[in-house]
Amino acid sequence: MTRAHHHSESGRSKSALLFAVGLTAVTLVAEGLGGLYSHSLALLSDAGHVFMDLTALLFALFALSLSTRPTSDRRTFGLHRIEVFAALTNGFLVILLAFWIFWESVERLSSAVVPRVVPMATLGFLGLLVNIVVAWRLHHLSRRDINIRAVFLHVASDAMASLGVVIGAVVISQTGWTFVDPLVGIGIALIILANAAGLLRDAFNLLLEGVPKHLNLQEVKAAIRAVPGVASVEDLHLWGLCSHLSSLSAHVKVHPHALKDPNALLNAINSPLREQFHITHTTLQLEPHFSDTPAKE
Repeated sequence: MTRAHHHSESGRSKSALLFAVGLTAVTLVAEGLGGLYSHSLALLSDAGHVFMDLTALLFALFALSLSTRPTSDRRTFGLHRIEVFAALTNGFLVILLAFWIFWESVERLSSAVVPRVVPMATLGFLGLLVNIVVAWRLHHLSRRDINIRAVFLHVASDAMASLGVVIGAVVISQTGWTFVDPLVGIGIALIILANAAGLLRDAFNLLLEGVPKHLNLQEVKAAIRAVPGVASVEDLHLWGLCSHLSSLSAHVKVHPHALKDPNALLNAINSPLREQFHITHTTLQLEPHFSDTPAKE
C-alpha cells in the first residue's frame, strides 16, 4: 500500500468514525435519560455500553490522527503503532464491559423490579437501529484496520445488547417473566468475551512483531524463490508495523549472472511482494550463490 493510498484509506476511516461518534453520542443521551425515566436497568446498562462505544470511537479517532503524522528523525516509522496500543486498550475495555454486563445480569436475576416497557422497548429499538447503521458503515473498513475492527466489535456487541433490551421488554410485557432480560445479558457478555479474545490475540501478535495473520511466511518465501535468478532465501523476517503496513527483510542468494543488473532483480522480487501480498516496505540483501557452496534454506 502506497503512502497516498494509506492517506486515502485514513480519510475514509476518519469520515466513518466521525459519523459514528455523532450518532453514538445522541444514542447515549437518549438511552441514559430514557433508562432513568423508565427505571429500566437493562436500558441503563445498554447506555453504559454505548458510553464504552463512544470511548472506543474517540480512542480510534485519536490513534488515526496520530498515525497519519509524518515521520521524523526520532520516529522513522511515524506513529502507526499507536493503532496497536489503542486496539489493546479497546480490547481490555470490551472485556471489562463483558464482566460488568455479566455481573449486572446475575444481580438482576434476583430483582423483582418491573420497568416501563414502552419507553424501554422504544429506546432499545432506537439503539439497535443506530448500531446497525454504524456497524454497516464500519464493517468494510474493519477488515483492513485492527483499530476500526475494535470499534466495530464494540458497536456490534452493543447492537446485540440493544436487541436484548427490546426482546426483554416484549417478553416482560407479554408474560411478566422479568428473568428473561438478564439471561439475554449473560449470553451477550459471553459473546463479547469471545470477540475480545480474538481482538487481543491479533493486537498482541502485532505488538510482538509476529507474521501478520493474513500472510503466510512460506508462501512469501516461495514467491521470492520463484523469481528467475534467485537460488535461496535466508534470514527471512516478516512483521506488521500495524494492521495495514507489513515489512520484510531477507538475505537473498542469487546466481552470479543475475547480479549483472541488481536493480532489475530487486524490482522482480518486489513486484510479487507488492502485488500478491501488499508488502511495500522491504529490505533485501543480495548475495552471490555458487554451486559449490550450497546455501541454507
